[in-house]
Amino acid sequence: MDDDLRQVAERYFRGVYGGDSAVVSELAGEDVVCTYPIFASLFGAPAIRGRAAVAAFARRFGARWADARITIHESVAEAGRVVLIWSFRARQREGGGGPGAPAAPEQAWGGITLFRFDAAGKIVAEIGEESAPGPVGRLRTDDPDSSPPATATD
Repeated sequence: MDDDLRQVAERYFRGVYGGDSAVVSELAGEDVVCTYPIFASLFGAPAIRGRAAVAAFARRFGARWADARITIHESVAEAGRVVLIWSFRARQREGGGGPGAPAAPEQAWGGITLFRFDAAGKIVAEIGEESAPGPVGRLRTDDPDSSPPATATD
């Protein structure tokens, strides 16, 4: 069951941040809540609430970015919850334009997101933290203070 939820969370995440609002209708509960720290400054509220609002967000997000690449670096599923460690790379379309608009330089960030599911296997909460660089990017930096601790096999 946990592996099935992991697959649902990964599909949902790739769909939402790839601009596929149909995935929200299929995999999210009616009262789904999606929250990231940046939402307060972007939308004036800390969360997007409801399936229709999250689907609209997915459409707008997808229209804003060109050549999006979403990487799931790790996932953990347990007791009806899934955690994804992810990164996102894309170029913002000039002026938020649509197809045919020139693309800006690539941007990248990453984060950690917790998904909660209801008894029917629908996503009811997406609770995330994001940063640039993301968690995996920080591990790859040249800064020795940010390197993971050495192990006996290093």
